[in-house]
Amino acid sequence: MAQITISCSIPVDDEAVTEFLHKYLGRSRIGTAKLLRMGEKGCFYTGSLYTDEHAKVSRLIRRMLAFFESKDIPLTILKIGPQDSWYAVDPERRDPWKIAPQALLALLDAVPDGGAQAALST
Repeated sequence: MAQITISCSIPVDDEAVTEFLHKYLGRSRIGTAKLLRMGEKGCFYTGSLYTDEHAKVSRLIRRMLAFFESKDIPLTILKIGPQDSWYAVDPERRDPWKIAPQALLALLDAVPDGGAQAALST
């Protein structure tokens, strides 16, 4: 299963963003605000794709991507493969693992064996 992390590419101090992540991720407001102020190093979402809950995860991720796009907040999305470890990701050199939001949407539409599945709406 591919794994991803999502963080803001820039430090963010916005109460609406904090509240959104609190509501949808169940994180504390204080902890979420701290992560958002850390920018790229403040990962607020980590998860696996293609689990039994793929439809639920897909809806959540699509909702997050749309929300951050509506706020014009750029995201840093990192992806590792099923055989990889987050320990191999150098926090100072993230480029080899970065993917664009459009690439993440394509991953959400795919199935692990490379086939295609119908797009899931939010």
